[in-house]
Amino acid sequence: MKIKSWIWVLSIALFGTLLYLQSVGFEYSLDDGIYANSNRVTVKGLENWTELFKYGSMNFIEISPTNTGIYRPFTLLTFALENELVGKFDPAVSHSINLILYFGVLLVLGFFLASLGKKIKLPWWFTALVLLLFAVHPLHVEVVASAKSRDTLLSALFAFGAIGIWWKNQPKLKTIDWILVLVLYFLSLVSKEESIPLIALVGLLAYFFLGQKPLQSTVSALPFAGVALIYLIIRSSILDKVKTIYDSYINSVMYLADGSEWISTNLYIYLQYIKLLFFPHPLSWDYSFSQLTVQDFSNPVVWLSLLFFGGLVYLAIRGFRERNLLSFGLIFFFASFSIFANLVPSLTIGSNLGERFMFVPSLAFALVVVYLLFRLGEKYFPRKTYLLPVLVLAPVLAGFTWKTIDRAQVWESNLTITRNDIKSAPNSWRTHTFYAEELRKLASEVKKDHPDSARGFYVEAKKEYEIMLGILGKDLPVSQYLSTYAEVLINLGDSTQAVAVLEENIKRNPKAFYPLFQLGRFAYDRNDFEQAEIYYQQALNAQSPDFGSTFRNLGLTYNKLGEKEKAVVNLEKSLEYWDVPEIRRALGFIYSELGRPAKAAEYLAGEEGTSPEEVLFINSVLKGNEALAKNDFRTALTEYQKLEPIFDQVDGKTKFPSFYAAYAKALLETGDTLKAKLNFQTAVNDMKSVDPVVFTNLGTISFMKDRNFAQAERYFQEAIDHGHQDKFTAYSNLGMAQISQRKESAAAQTFEKALEYGTSKPVLGNLHLIYKSLGNTEKANYYLEQLSSTN
Repeated sequence: MKIKSWIWVLSIALFGTLLYLQSVGFEYSLDDGIYANSNRVTVKGLENWTELFKYGSMNFIEISPTNTGIYRPFTLLTFALENELVGKFDPAVSHSINLILYFGVLLVLGFFLASLGKKIKLPWWFTALVLLLFAVHPLHVEVVASAKSRDTLLSALFAFGAIGIWWKNQPKLKTIDWILVLVLYFLSLVSKEESIPLIALVGLLAYFFLGQKPLQSTVSALPFAGVALIYLIIRSSILDKVKTIYDSYINSVMYLADGSEWISTNLYIYLQYIKLLFFPHPLSWDYSFSQLTVQDFSNPVVWLSLLFFGGLVYLAIRGFRERNLLSFGLIFFFASFSIFANLVPSLTIGSNLGERFMFVPSLAFALVVVYLLFRLGEKYFPRKTYLLPVLVLAPVLAGFTWKTIDRAQVWESNLTITRNDIKSAPNSWRTHTFYAEELRKLASEVKKDHPDSARGFYVEAKKEYEIMLGILGKDLPVSQYLSTYAEVLINLGDSTQAVAVLEENIKRNPKAFYPLFQLGRFAYDRNDFEQAEIYYQQALNAQSPDFGSTFRNLGLTYNKLGEKEKAVVNLEKSLEYWDVPEIRRALGFIYSELGRPAKAAEYLAGEEGTSPEEVLFINSVLKGNEALAKNDFRTALTEYQKLEPIFDQVDGKTKFPSFYAAYAKALLETGDTLKAKLNFQTAVNDMKSVDPVVFTNLGTISFMKDRNFAQAERYFQEAIDHGHQDKFTAYSNLGMAQISQRKESAAAQTFEKALEYGTSKPVLGNLHLIYKSLGNTEKANYYLEQLSSTN
């Protein structure tokens, strides 16, 4: 029984497409953003569509843009048009377009195969089985279920459309036919360059089925070759000729292979492709380092591959003169695969193996398999030649159909893909890294509402990062993931390991913002404010800095260092990027400490006083600090005493970190030395103050009131260590504490250090007496002389 071509073509096309119907509900995943929601041109619709033709297609991505690698402007144009028409990127729309395109590819291929079968007098079921085997093959899942792979679908649709029109209108094409053919073929190339090898398909069709001689068939393919040449000239004039981040062993181990290793590794990989064509399990979106490794001829699999492909080449050559279908199918397979075959180092692509690379070659595979079964059927069942192919392929088609549906489910989201493929490609650094990244993002979302539940995801992410680090080893060519690994460690509370990872990140990439910022935060938390300042300053000059948070943290750091003016400058810069109440509040309190109440009130005016205590706190801080700046210590003391009972209640440590120092100053100046000492100590011990004035006051109290000279020495030394601005007074104080303990030698050195910043009769007199007691007459006389000449 003969069935009309349109019936079986349409039926198979519908069936093959419906296998992917579930993908309409999928999210964008993996590289989809390169063309869609992470592409800085297509997200604007058709606003800047001409840019897509002026630069390489990787030039528009958000992360690490590069004008190298690929030139697929038409594919990007379809995404821009989609966004323009829909109003925003919607994964359901993008996936629906892929289904329509796949349906179109199956229709075009079906009618082309039907016409070919009719030309060479093959039964209808032969070409129907070829199309069906192609339509349900699980290796196509990545192409159909990934929105980004629209490039492959468009390229195949246009290329086979062009070849189909060329074939249908043989032996003589009209001018309008040629225009349509060549325009379609050019569109296939600017959609994705993998249709270049299909030039060979035109020559093969002309030679095997139109009866042309080799030279004539070559001439038949020249118009297609001419279009491809034009595309390559345009492409080479637009793309930069530099090595990219994709030309690395982390993507393809071929970059590690030399000489015989190159040949043996290729042979090993080629056989993996054959295995996946016959037995597509397990499947993975990634086969990068070190899922596949460099091979040599000591591996028997390499020899098996050599024998297998040697046999295929022999069959292709032997059948070439006879123009048999087996030879055609094999040469078609080799030609369509050649662009992905890493044939020579200069043509090495950035991938070991990709299931998507088998999209067109799998058509040749289907043709060869059905042909071999057909020939066996002719031999053993001459009256029912369809019987053997149907019996053999029925379970295969059923299995492939189930596998395609099952595999398509995996492409629902990044999380489902990566979670599945760490099992199917357990040695791939990328599968573990991307799974870790998805777990980290998921944990961050869960943490917002359920912090305890997030921990489990962080723990799992940590394990995956560590597996990735183990695979890549100490060289770690993708050090950017150290930042996200450190983020996970921070959320798990492992600050020691996090700091080590961040420091390693800085060694590998000194301009990375995240590790510099986080190291600054860690330094701040351990009260190493000088180091925090260094990290934050470096973070401001890093790659893609977050100015708002960095200026804020730098301002708070200067506040801790007692450099109020610098704190104000940086906090006000922070407001330019990030206007939040926290920063305004900090500015308000710092301005109040600087004795600028009007400016302080300006920043605190918008502060929402949700309780009487908060209102009282703000008013008393403003009045107290204003009075302190005017040396009205009694008024300041009165206002600060109002703060003491409510300080913790209103989170005073955050709002007014220098409260205890200011309060102690007011107490000291009004005669309450004992309570002043207690508040100065609280400023140091609880508030972690590094204000040298605080340490100077503590030293003075210890020296003058307590007569504890050893303690006074420690405090005066702390004041110097924390950058006391009046170095002469600071060293003079320290020298007095030392001489009071009979540390004459140390005191002499300290007083001489003080003289580097100023002079006074007491210091010169002390030096004269010290050196006199030490028996150093020369120096004693020197300082006596200095003392006599000092007014």
